[in-house]
Amino acid sequence: MGEESWLELRFRDVDAFGHVYHAEYLTFLDTLRARWFASVGVDDPEQYVVARVEIDYLSSLVLADDRVRATFEVERVGTSSVTLREAVIAGDGREVARTRVVVVLRDPATGASRPVRDHERTALALSKSSGSLD
Repeated sequence: MGEESWLELRFRDVDAFGHVYHAEYLTFLDTLRARWFASVGVDDPEQYVVARVEIDYLSSLVLADDRVRATFEVERVGTSSVTLREAVIAGDGREVARTRVVVVLRDPATGASRPVRDHERTALALSKSSGSLD
């Protein structure tokens, strides 16, 4: 998508062993996913709930890794859900985690799920060939 979006690692992300705590990977992805959704034209890019997540940790992160970014690939667009394959990338370019996540779009007024709108479906389909925020 042209513009790189990085998250700086913070001391609070690190556990007692000096590694980034495993749950922080999901926090990184949540922040970067909302940015990615905004970049491809999803309305209310922070209005979704995670319905399912699978994660494979490939390499540990430490504070010296400094920062992370993510890539996103649209696997499927359903009626009100989007399935993505995601990767967390360390500052040195190393892939440190892979995920598969299903998110359900949410109507902020009602709190209920909402359908994927036609223009969002088109934007997500177009993003399949360039599915990264980098």
